Amino acid sequence: MKRFLFPLCTLIFACMLSGCQAKAKVSISKIESSAQQLQTTYTLEDILEKDSVASQQIPAVPERPVATSNLENEDVLEISEKMYLTQIHDIFLNFSDYENKTIVVEGMYGLLFNPEGIQNVPAVYRRGPGCCGNDGWGGFLLHYDGTLPDENAWIRVTGTPEIVENGSFQDLYLNVSELQVLETRGEEFVTQ
Repeated sequence: MKRFLFPLCTLIFACMLSGCQAKAKVSISKIESSAQQLQTTYTLEDILEKDSVASQQIPAVPERPVATSNLENEDVLEISEKMYLTQIHDIFLNFSDYENKTIVVEGMYGLLFNPEGIQNVPAVYRRGPGCCGNDGWGGFLLHYDGTLPDENAWIRVTGTPEIVENGSFQDLYLNVSELQVLETRGEEFVTQ
């Protein structure tokens, strides 16, 4: 066995060193003559003419539809469904960046419990992950003087954020300037 192993290994090693492939031989003179044939001189007029023809042949890229809003102010933040919890959390953590902005948010309407245990704090919220599964929520408590909608109604709220001290806690409120009840519901459960 050893008698065949050594010559076999030597043969494999020799093949690896040689490359085992036939290499194409190309003369330098052929490469130079091909390059000379390809070289062409263009005038500025030629380039401009080709550019105008190319621009006529390229179809125009359709513009993305722009979401319309009745709010003209540049300082408006519409909380998206995809990043609902993340955006609200960012408002709470970086409140000074958002305190003068108008916030637009959609979610379910509900009454939450105050520190005395009375269920009278209006909120717009969506359900999300919590400590024990899907028992968490995210949203805004509402300062609103108008007629409150039915429990679990889907609402769109516009307002300015405010942080209110609540004993040893801070609560994130929205001072409501507009509240609409919507027919079409969004995602009630969000993960981000």
